Amino acid sequence: MNKAHKNIASLANIQRHVQSYADVISRVTGIDVEIVDSNMVRIAGTGIYEAGVGDSLVNAGEIYKEVARTRETIIVETPRYHVICARCPERATCRECFSLATPIVDGDIHYGVIGFVCFNDTDRDRVLSSQDSYLIFITFLADTLARKVGDLSRLKHATHVLDLMLQVVDMPGQGIMLFDQKGVCIYCNTPAKDLFGIMPETGMNLSAIERNGQSIYEFEEFEVHAPNNRSFSLLGRLKELDAEPHNKATLFVFELPTRLAQFVGDLSAAGAVAEFDSIIGDSNALSKLKNRAMRVAGSNSTVLITGESGTGKELLARAIHQASPRRNAPFIAINCGGIPDTLLESELFGYVSGAFTGASSKGRMGKFELADGGVIFLDEISSMPLYVQVKLLRVLQERSIVRLGSNRLIRVDVRVIAVSNENLQECISRNVFREDLYYRLNVIPLDIPPLRERTGDVAMLADYFLGKYSELFHKKKPRLRASVLRMLEEYDWPGNVRELEHAVEYAVNMMPENGSLDLGCLPVQLLETARKGVKAQRGAPGDGAAMHVRTVTEPLSVLEERAIRAALEIYGRSVEGKKKAAAALGLSLATLYRKMNVFQFEKHRPF
Repeated sequence: MNKAHKNIASLANIQRHVQSYADVISRVTGIDVEIVDSNMVRIAGTGIYEAGVGDSLVNAGEIYKEVARTRETIIVETPRYHVICARCPERATCRECFSLATPIVDGDIHYGVIGFVCFNDTDRDRVLSSQDSYLIFITFLADTLARKVGDLSRLKHATHVLDLMLQVVDMPGQGIMLFDQKGVCIYCNTPAKDLFGIMPETGMNLSAIERNGQSIYEFEEFEVHAPNNRSFSLLGRLKELDAEPHNKATLFVFELPTRLAQFVGDLSAAGAVAEFDSIIGDSNALSKLKNRAMRVAGSNSTVLITGESGTGKELLARAIHQASPRRNAPFIAINCGGIPDTLLESELFGYVSGAFTGASSKGRMGKFELADGGVIFLDEISSMPLYVQVKLLRVLQERSIVRLGSNRLIRVDVRVIAVSNENLQECISRNVFREDLYYRLNVIPLDIPPLRERTGDVAMLADYFLGKYSELFHKKKPRLRASVLRMLEEYDWPGNVRELEHAVEYAVNMMPENGSLDLGCLPVQLLETARKGVKAQRGAPGDGAAMHVRTVTEPLSVLEERAIRAALEIYGRSVEGKKKAAAALGLSLATLYRKMNVFQFEKHRPF
């Protein structure tokens, strides 16, 4: 048997060993691994290569052939287009977008080639951004394989390689632990150490990790008992790695709560970070509110935010979260009024397989579990049905939840911020809201004043929205004319800040390119209010949709002049425009001309 055949036989004898290396590397890094011997036979592979273990790459594998010929590491950033790949018969159908390959050699003996392969730009960019670390790692792995051909004690060497790999290529958001054949933890990465409080002098045994028989999404669920007497419910995978019957290891990979929330797409309004500085306004009422909110941000107490629709209740809640020690933990928002009653309970508390008709066979975590360590934001809390209110009361009292279809208590560390634009005490009197739940929620009450009570903030808000939408619509930001500002400040804003934002967005849309923002750009309802000389004033929260008016404390002549100017801004000063303006104002054309003469319009007095 010649040297090449000896090499092939040696690699074949440790095939399970090599495949275990490939599995661990791919599982942790998320990158596919392929290993071929000196005769271009695939010895191990992950992903799409796994089914082809044992296949010959003699008629393909041009990159590996070049590595074997030169005995040098090769990086190919653009397979299919690289000169090395030009003669590959499978070039046209190749899906690879990056390849890093290095020879497995020991002195003059060539055993094969190991390659890291990416199939998407995200993985490719990740490898390129840490290229030196991956080069060190793949070279170390190749050297280890070459030196240990024929050695079947895989565990010792796999642990050593894995330890080095995880130091240079650590996966954020995942906890990783490796146990030897006796169940003793021989490696855990930083996230696992931080979560379980594992110190150098403490240890952790495989027996501390128990399957509870349930699965959520694509993961199994485990109960983990840490050395500090704390228990954790975690989702992950437990995989046994074995090279021979008496030489086994177990890999435990689990998802951290923040990563899991992002994974399932339940972090609402991802990236919507708000701070107290983003709450615009310096009126006395708003300043007092922000000061109170900042003082309680560091607390874990439940907060109840009340206020009319459009006042920015969620913005205030996010600012409290951002200013708190929980800022790096999830902020999970759920609209209790936007989910059918029959589904709200499962959305909040989750369910196990078979809990109800139509439930996913994989089960589902609820919003409270996803918010563990962070904040759950319950919008429109007054819409929550009474039977769900009972369960929420229990969560607030015991800080634990039970999934639908299960009887297992799950501890949760969650700060609750609830919001209502209804008067909850009136809801209690109508028997649609529990009084005991109200007192549990109303630990720290924060009431946001309506915009009509903070008139001094209108100018700041309008200027901010003007800049925002001018930039968004690629228009030059105009100066806010005194007449427009006066109109905005005199309107009562029943829709509060949200209505003001929409009004400014409308105005910027109507504003001509390189033109000015005048009264004619404002929404019709604002101009109608000015023409009638009244202000629409909304009643106190909870008294229905009734509207009443109050006169503006200005002389009628001033209001009349302003209404005429507004009409002329809209219809223009041509003869036809004046006819339309007169009709809109309920005047004859002659009367309009007479009043224009009285007010000396032709002198173009400033608004």
